[in-house]
Amino acid sequence: MYDLRKIKTLNLENAECLKENTTYKFKDSITGKDLIAKFISYYDDKDDNYLITEFKKLALLSGEPEIATVYYLSNGKIPKETKSCYVMEFIEGKTLETFLNSRNSIIYEVASDLIMQLASGLEKAHNYEIYHSDLHNENIIINKFGYLKIIDFLWWDINLSKEINLKKDLTDFKEIVKQLYEKCLTNDKKRFEYIYKYCLKINSFKGLKKELQLIDEMSFDMALLDNNAIKILFHLFNLTKNNYQINSILRIKESEIPEIFIPEITESEKGYLENNRKGNSKLKYMDSRLQQIDKNISNKLEQKFHPLKQTNLIEWNHWITNIGEIFIGPYQLNYDIIFTSKFLKWKRTNELMEIIHFEIEDIEKLIIS
Repeated sequence: MYDLRKIKTLNLENAECLKENTTYKFKDSITGKDLIAKFISYYDDKDDNYLITEFKKLALLSGEPEIATVYYLSNGKIPKETKSCYVMEFIEGKTLETFLNSRNSIIYEVASDLIMQLASGLEKAHNYEIYHSDLHNENIIINKFGYLKIIDFLWWDINLSKEINLKKDLTDFKEIVKQLYEKCLTNDKKRFEYIYKYCLKINSFKGLKKELQLIDEMSFDMALLDNNAIKILFHLFNLTKNNYQINSILRIKESEIPEIFIPEITESEKGYLENNRKGNSKLKYMDSRLQQIDKNISNKLEQKFHPLKQTNLIEWNHWITNIGEIFIGPYQLNYDIIFTSKFLKWKRTNELMEIIHFEIEDIEKLIIS
């Protein structure tokens, strides 16, 4: 980054004016590359303090893929005056505003990619304590390859506290996320909603891109699960110890079986029971009532656990025991839940970021209610 103001004056009188007294597009005489000359207009900048403040911001961030590159300070001759300016790359593309207005909707992959790029750029800027302070769709350009560039960092935020500038960037960022969420295809909104809701909770851009990547890895399968499956998943997260090994099993034993799953004893079963009690039968009858209970419970567990199995999060098996008299009971439910490595990764992500959360309930009632 060079200060060439003492030796270089750009003649911009015939350059293309993109914004009056502020932004001029010209072609570099040596490389033939389109460049931008930026001025501070409509403000008293006699000592170039504001211009240099803006230039320093971009100079520190130049080379980052989400930030436009600045090259040097120069003098620029525009109609009616000659004053200091800085020269930066011209980004051929559309503003985010134009990009969104040109589409009826956008897919999840586009929305999430734009948010991750924006989060990455803002994290890098804030790392240098550089705040944008005027972030909106017109200050974000998407080039012809789909890469995002943040432009027009404000210069006057140096007079404001870090807390005020941080709050402004966070507020503006969340508004952009909201607009992308609203523009998402209806079928993609449920998936993007996990990113949207998480972004609404943030108070810093530190590590945000990585966090959003973790949510992205979960979002496709999460969007396929209904609320009941997600609630069970959350409770299983809480039941699993942090030192859980892949060969471990969560075993729930001797659960009370709700009456709805227990059929009335049949006349045949009453007859078998009476013969047994009188000692008239030499045969040991199969507990057909237990078998019917098992069938009823199997149907319920299949309904509750199948979505989690289909998304490769768990396996399970169960068995019914009769701890009392044949055909009479009481009967109890026992089951094992085996977790996959994918489940454990999701559990870890949820512990760090609380993507899903519910009030704690009795897991046994939740499963067979």
